[in-house]
Amino acid sequence: MHPIISLFGIQIPALILIFLIAGVIQILLNKVFAELGVYEFVWHPGLFRTAIFVCIFASFSLIIYK
Repeated sequence: MHPIISLFGIQIPALILIFLIAGVIQILLNKVFAELGVYEFVWHPGLFRTAIFVCIFASFSLIIYK
């Protein structure tokens, strides 16, 4: 059974909420990494940002759905 969250009477899949939370965390990490200068050592910053988002989203999804 897939987890469904009721938000103000609207039922939404938990993956949508996980996606939004992962996006916020990724934005915060992006600011931290930019301040620390991590992107100067990365070959492709856009690909690195996407990979970080996918790792965050996948880890939260596996925690919820396992």
